[in-house]
Amino acid sequence: MQISVEVHNYMETLVGRKLAGPEYADKYDSEQLADLACIALNQLRPVYIRHDVDFLSSVQEEKINQLRIQATIALEAAETMIKDDRRRERGEDDIDVIYKDLSEEEDPELEWFEKPIIPPKTN
Repeated sequence: MQISVEVHNYMETLVGRKLAGPEYADKYDSEQLADLACIALNQLRPVYIRHDVDFLSSVQEEKINQLRIQATIALEAAETMIKDDRRRERGEDDIDVIYKDLSEEEDPELEWFEKPIIPPKTN
């Protein structure tokens, strides 16, 4: 089943409109704007709709204002993360890489999230 291309997340529309405003568009480059959008949208509950007009005509103005406020708060929180972006402070050589040598005979210990649900069979 394929969902119609008309289905979209209305929160993307709200966040996109805010990011197009001068308070964001004039302050950040396209990479930062994309980061802001991702960070903000991950904080918001999606509101999937087909047509903006139908949605806006069927929802109370109070609910729309609430969604706008949520989008604004999420963007403000995302902006603090962009301003404090530690990636800009480090160079390519500053990334720590950890290697662990495992011999073929040694069974590597599983991480907590890799533990099997069903314990292995014992002979």
